Amino acid sequence: MYLFHTSRSPKSEHERQFEMEKRVVVSPAQFLDGSPMQQDDRSVRDLKLVYPETGFPDASTLCLGLVEIDPGYHSPLHRHKCEEVYYVVKGSGEIEVEEERHPFGPGSAIFNRPNTIHRVWNTGTETVQLVVVAGIMLVPLWPQWPTDSPYEVFEGTSADQHRAAGE
Repeated sequence: MYLFHTSRSPKSEHERQFEMEKRVVVSPAQFLDGSPMQQDDRSVRDLKLVYPETGFPDASTLCLGLVEIDPGYHSPLHRHKCEEVYYVVKGSGEIEVEEERHPFGPGSAIFNRPNTIHRVWNTGTETVQLVVVAGIMLVPLWPQWPTDSPYEVFEGTSADQHRAAGE
């Protein structure tokens, strides 16, 4: 039996870009940690799954994330200029929208309208896990959006990085 080993030079930037543009699957090891809803104590975890930053530069209208909230905690109060849909994989809680709370449980779907102030409360005994589908938030295209980030976060450990100018 003959074993052939061919040495190949590192991939060019063009080859790497082509592979990223053709990406179809992102594995858990490739998820990005630390999106704006994530809190320093890890009680709220916000992962980027299908985003331009995770190797999908041609994702031009939608992104996919995963949010996990431990029992007794909530996401920071925030808003953004795109539609957002949650699918509740597990856990129970309440979605607060414009100061009104609505209960949800596993299998529920939640629709967040653009520019509405909202947060998610875990009122149950197990971690809430939400699959999040949202519109791509291209901040430079928006006139007079109050922050450099696509999010305006009003509380929590990520608020200082996503607060409106002058606040």
